[in-house]
Amino acid sequence: MSVRQARSCLRYPTQLRSCIKDLAGPADRARGDMYGKLRTVTVRHIVLKVHIYAGLFTFGQLVIYGVAGVSAALQPGLDRPKSAHVVRYVPFTPAPSATDKEVAAAVYAVVAPPLSRPVPDWFLRRTADNDLLLDFYNINGIWRVVVLEREHRLRIEQIRNNLWLFSSDVHAATIGDAEAPRIIRVWALYNELAMWCLLAFCASGLYLWLSVRARGVWTWACLAGGTFSFVALWLSFR
Repeated sequence: MSVRQARSCLRYPTQLRSCIKDLAGPADRARGDMYGKLRTVTVRHIVLKVHIYAGLFTFGQLVIYGVAGVSAALQPGLDRPKSAHVVRYVPFTPAPSATDKEVAAAVYAVVAPPLSRPVPDWFLRRTADNDLLLDFYNINGIWRVVVLEREHRLRIEQIRNNLWLFSSDVHAATIGDAEAPRIIRVWALYNELAMWCLLAFCASGLYLWLSVRARGVWTWACLAGGTFSFVALWLSFR
């Protein structure tokens, strides 16, 4: 440092920090820069890893949510498929003087429809021929069973959901349904974990954007537009 530079440092205290840095040797300055960059790179590297792995973990869930949303938007109505994919008959004779509830329980034990549960009492119905009609809903569609008491057999129809309805049903699984089959509860647990990973994905993405000194009119416009849309939608529902 020259004498003129030293006098300038004493005259203008605001330049004291830069003067001290100039007084340090090249090795000291390089070491300080290295430590600063290492600290910054380490934090950013960890957040970047979190961002990547959280995105990969929740990728499957987001695809299913997207398919479910598109199918709900394009579906012409709430009606589900009614045509049977497979029809078969099983011998069955209900107990004498058994109630509809008891017959439904016996049918459930005999047929054992996969990924379903017993038909609730309020959903017991009868056909136009006065035959007991039981619909066992599952993630793949409906097992429709008609109790043909006069013929001493069951008519079993397997009505399958298409891919769009399957995605719509599977994306709604929650861990609060304690009576659901084990595989559905496992999927619901994945749904729960994926939602937390989605939050981590969004938070880490925001940090990565801000850590590089967020620029660009379009990026700020997207952030403002998304935030405004969420707030407006929330207020409208309130």
